[in-house]
Amino acid sequence: MQQSDIQAKAYEENAADFRRLDDQIRSVREAARARLMDNGWEPDSNDGWRCLACPCPGFEDGPNGQCGRDTCKHPFGAHDIPV
Repeated sequence: MQQSDIQAKAYEENAADFRRLDDQIRSVREAARARLMDNGWEPDSNDGWRCLACPCPGFEDGPNGQCGRDTCKHPFGAHDIPV
């Protein structure tokens, strides 16, 4: 059926777009981590997923994928999550 071929191509294109996005997010997170480490920040696995955009001590579940800490509110992806 032609429609399923068209849909299969659309899924392949979507998957490729998401891979590019993942690569870009990984690159931004690595650059943020390196920038902080160059300025004395030390990652600590006991701290939880600390924010790379503010001094939040660790990600706390909040609404819409954002940190629930009043001092943070950054999205989950802005935190130093393991890759």
